[in-house]
Amino acid sequence: MSQKHHALHERLNLLWILISAAGAVLGLRLIQLQILENVEYSMAAERNRTQMIYQTAPRGRIYDRNGVPVATNQPAFSLIYLPPKVKEKADLKPLADALAKQLNQDPDNLLETLQEAVREQSVLRLAENLPQQTAFRLWELHTIYPGVYLIVEARRYYPYGAFASHLLGYMGKMDPRSWKQFKGEGYRVDSRIGRLGIEGVFENVLRGRDGGIRMVVDAQGRLKGILDTTKSQAGSNLYLTIDAAMQKAADEGLRKSATGRGAVVALDPRDGSILAMSSAPDFDPNLLLSPDPEIVKKVVAELPEFNHAIAGVYPPGSAFKLIVSAAGLNENRINTEETVFCPGYFELGKNIFLCWNHKGHKRVNWWTGLEQSCDVYFYRMGLKIGGDFIEKYEKGFGLGQKTDVALKGEKSGHLFGPQTRQAAGRGWYDGDTVNLSIGQGELLVTPIQMAVMAAAIANRGTLWRPHYTDRIEYPEQKSEYVQKPEKMGTITLKDQVWDTLQAGMALVVSSGTGVSARITGLDVRGKTGTAQNPGGDDHAWFVSYAGRPGERPGVAVAVLVENGGHGASVAAPIARSVIMAAYHLEDKNGRVVPSTSTLSFPLPGTPNRVGGGLPVGNL
Repeated sequence: MSQKHHALHERLNLLWILISAAGAVLGLRLIQLQILENVEYSMAAERNRTQMIYQTAPRGRIYDRNGVPVATNQPAFSLIYLPPKVKEKADLKPLADALAKQLNQDPDNLLETLQEAVREQSVLRLAENLPQQTAFRLWELHTIYPGVYLIVEARRYYPYGAFASHLLGYMGKMDPRSWKQFKGEGYRVDSRIGRLGIEGVFENVLRGRDGGIRMVVDAQGRLKGILDTTKSQAGSNLYLTIDAAMQKAADEGLRKSATGRGAVVALDPRDGSILAMSSAPDFDPNLLLSPDPEIVKKVVAELPEFNHAIAGVYPPGSAFKLIVSAAGLNENRINTEETVFCPGYFELGKNIFLCWNHKGHKRVNWWTGLEQSCDVYFYRMGLKIGGDFIEKYEKGFGLGQKTDVALKGEKSGHLFGPQTRQAAGRGWYDGDTVNLSIGQGELLVTPIQMAVMAAAIANRGTLWRPHYTDRIEYPEQKSEYVQKPEKMGTITLKDQVWDTLQAGMALVVSSGTGVSARITGLDVRGKTGTAQNPGGDDHAWFVSYAGRPGERPGVAVAVLVENGGHGASVAAPIARSVIMAAYHLEDKNGRVVPSTSTLSFPLPGTPNRVGGGLPVGNL
C-alpha cells in the first residue's frame, strides 16, 4: 500500500472514532434525558400546569375547666389569586380596581401586590376571614377575571370576644422575625401564628397540619379541575384550669371599676390552679382577624398587650400588713393584746408619718389594728419587729420574685429591706422600716404574687406555682398530658400564728375595712390595701380567700385597681363578685346580695378588739 493510501486510511479511522464518540455522547445524554431526568422534568411539567392551594388546618380548641369552649374555629372564606403562567404582561389594573372596591383596600397597593405575584409566579392570598356577603360578591368576579378563587378554611374564633384576652392571646400574621424562626417547621410566609398569652406559648401544640387542594390550571391561571386534596389535621385541644364564670366576673369587674385599669388573679389554694386571670384594659382578639385592613391597623396600634396581672409592679400598701403580722407574731416580737394610741399620726425624729384616718383610731391592739388597718399601730409594731425580720418573711411568702408562671413577660417586682439595701451598697434607717411596715417604700409586687401570698395563708404555708393548664388532648393516638401541681416553697409558721392571721382576716371582712366583700353563706377572709403612688392617685388592693363553712378554702383572690383609690370601696367588691361566681351565688336579679350576717365558722379564740367604730368609705 502506498504512503498516500495509508494516510487516507488513518484519516477514515479517526473520523469513525470521532463519529462513534459523538454517538456515545449523544446516547448517554439521551439516556440521561429519558431515564435519569425524566422524573425531574415530569415534576417541573406538573408544577407548570398545577397550583397547590393550602387550606389552614383547624387550630386546637381551648376549653375552660368545665368544658366551655373559649377559643374555637369557624369556617371562613379566603380570596386566592392564581397568577397566569404567560410571559406577556397582563393588564391587572381592572382586577385591582374591582377587588379594591370589595375589600376596602387601596387599588394602587393591591395592583402592586398582584404584579408581584405574577413576577414571582406564586399563589397570592388576597383576603381572609371574609363575611359571607362579601364572598358572594367576590365570586362574581371569578367569571370575569381568571385566577380569582374563593376557598373555605378554618379560622380562629373567640366566642366571648375580649374574655381573658391577655391570658388567651391572639393570632397574628407572620413577621420577618417570626418567619426566620418558623420557616423550617412547616409554616408558610402567610401563616398566622399565636401571639401573646396561651396562643403564643402553646403555638406548637395548638397548630394543626395544613391541608390543600392541588388544581389543574391553564396558562392564564384558569381552573380546569382538581387533581387531589390533602386532608388537614386539627391541632391538639387544650383544657384550662380557668373557670369561665369567674373569669367573666373578673373581666367585667375591672371594666366597670373606677379607672378601668388593673388586674385580678384567682387561684385554687389547694394546688395553685389559676381560676381567673384578668388584665384591663383588654381587647377583642377577633378584631385582629378582620378582613378590613384599616380595622386591623387601628386595633394593632391601640393594642394593650401589657398584662398587669404578671407584669404590673406596685407597692402592696396595707395588704402587706399580713406579712408584717406574720413576722411579728411568729418571732414573738409582738402580741395581739398590746395596745398603742393612734392620734392620726406618728412622729419619728423630725418626720411625721400619717395614718389614713387623720382623726386617729384612738387605742388599738393587733385585732383592731388589722381590722381597721391602722397605720400608726403598724408603724410602731414594725419598729419593734425590725426590718430584717420583715424582709425575711417578705421573701418567704414569695414577694419580689417571679412565680415562673408559663407566660411571657412576667416581672419580679422589687424586694425592700436591710439586706436588699446592703447588697445595693446603701444604708437602712428607721424611716425605711416605718414605710415597709405598711407596704410602702421601694417594695414592689405583682398581682399574681399577692394571689400566691393569699393562697399560702389560706392553705397554711404552701406556695404553689400558678398554672393554667389542666390537660392536653392530642389528636393522634397519644396519651394526653395532665398537669401536675408544683410547689415553689413552704412558709413555716406556728399553728397559733396561722390561726390568728386567719381570724384577723375574718374580722376585716365581717366588721372591718373589707365588709363590702362579705357574702352570706360563705367564709370570706381578706385584707384591704391602699397603696400610695407618687405618680398619681393611690392604687386599690384587696387580697382574700373563701370557702364553704367547714370546708377547706377553694379560692384565693388578689385584686388591683390602678389609681382606684381605696381598696375597701373599689377592689373588694370585685373580689366579692369573683368569689360569688366561684360558688354560683347570685340574687333573683342576677346581682350579688349584700350580706349582713356574721361569719358562720368559729374563730380561734375570741378577739379582744379595742378602739372606736369604722369610718365608712375608707380603705
